[in-house]
Amino acid sequence: MNESSSGIYRFLLVIIVFSLLYWVLAGKMLTIYDDVEKVSVQRSKEDFVTSVNHIRQQWMRDKQPEVKIKLVGQTNLAHDSELSVLVNEKGFAVKVLATEHSQCDGLFKYLQAIALSEVNSVEIIDRGQVIGCKYTKNSKMLFKYLFLNGIVSSN
Repeated sequence: MNESSSGIYRFLLVIIVFSLLYWVLAGKMLTIYDDVEKVSVQRSKEDFVTSVNHIRQQWMRDKQPEVKIKLVGQTNLAHDSELSVLVNEKGFAVKVLATEHSQCDGLFKYLQAIALSEVNSVEIIDRGQVIGCKYTKNSKMLFKYLFLNGIVSSN
């Protein structure tokens, strides 16, 4: 009887130790995951801003309603890695041409680094006209982009 109760105590002690280790390590892993997620979102927004600014600079030079830019590191484009983007009268990107994606999805897919499959996009509509895009991931807003003034914001 004494040996079996000693075995049960050892077993319970091992279970408690493993539970504590799991609880501590799981908390650390969730913190690391959250930090990685924040960095990924920030990089995505920065990439998007850089792309929009580059497109506008091209537009300012050429003053054409369609801007062609070369993309680096994109494997899903044609062999020349050139992208045509439609811009508005102020030079801000409003649509990626020659893509099967919606207006907002096309912009997101080609102008930043996060995979489109992980993100939901919603058109921002004012008076029946699309004026921008809002991007969310896991119900959290990544950023929104307004065509009228080129502002990319997190709120």
